[in-house]
Amino acid sequence: MSAASSGAVPAAGGTDISRLLGLHTRYAQLILGVYVVANVVFVASTADLLDHAWASYAAVALVTAGAVVVTRPHPDPFPLRLTWAALCIVVTSSALVLYALPDSGPLGRATWYLGATTWILWFLILRRRRALAWTGGLVMLVETMAWAGASGRGALWGLALASPQILLILIATLFGEGLRRSAWRIHALAQRSLDAAAASGAVEAARRVQDERADELATMVGPSLALIASGASLSEAERDEIVRVDAQLRDSVRGHGLSLPPIVAAAYRARARGVSVTLLDDLGAPLSSAETDAVVGAVSTALDSAAGGSVTVRLLPAGREELLTIVSQAAEEIRRVVLPRGAAAV
Repeated sequence: MSAASSGAVPAAGGTDISRLLGLHTRYAQLILGVYVVANVVFVASTADLLDHAWASYAAVALVTAGAVVVTRPHPDPFPLRLTWAALCIVVTSSALVLYALPDSGPLGRATWYLGATTWILWFLILRRRRALAWTGGLVMLVETMAWAGASGRGALWGLALASPQILLILIATLFGEGLRRSAWRIHALAQRSLDAAAASGAVEAARRVQDERADELATMVGPSLALIASGASLSEAERDEIVRVDAQLRDSVRGHGLSLPPIVAAAYRARARGVSVTLLDDLGAPLSSAETDAVVGAVSTALDSAAGGSVTVRLLPAGREELLTIVSQAAEEIRRVVLPRGAAAV
């Protein structure tokens, strides 16, 4: 079943939520600092209301550690072991603050843990740990209701106190889903732009190659075609020149990888001496610099040393141990030269 038909959002590729949120930037560190300072201020300003102030201070230390953990830059989904660590911090810090709270009287900002731990759960949801974050939120709700019932305030009072945080977790879930979809769309759009640029570049490169080949072809056969088109009577030398141009044209098609200036020149000289030259490229891939030098040296030597007969040069297909073969035949003598793949010299 495809992602589209199942309703699932594909992974955002290289665009993860951590980078969209800018968790690696100084602004994220500044927000983290404000969060920590705000929590410390809430604890310090309400310490005189608490039965056990030390527990609330311990809780703010844990929450600070949890905030540092969940804002660590890391590709999504967030590491599972760190997720469990953050959830333990949420549960433990909530229990500590509830232990510190008095059984009666107004609480004010002494219940700061609700917003602080929800902030941690928010990040877990955004970083693709939604189910575990919801688990942490529900445990926090149960803890609050249990404390409220044990303290005489009533479980429903505890539910009313913590339920807004559950709504915030729901908002985080919806926001995270929208953010992931936006991340996927951004990535898809960027990928389409890259593909379009690559396709455009390929078309332009192909056009340049075609233009270069057309220019080469015009330079190679233009004079001969003009001579033929003139209708003038051709001399024997002109006929031989046309034959050599025809052979050179075949070389550029059947032996494209061997159509290097030194080899082209050597083949022209050999044909002028009456040697039948055949160049074949069955490799179909560029040669390395060292291989090019070795091929040019071997082929040029073989062609220049041929006084008659035929010379067949072939670049072999990939996967063979040999890179090149040169078969020279003159009268009854046949000579075969093999150039191994990766050769740097003849």
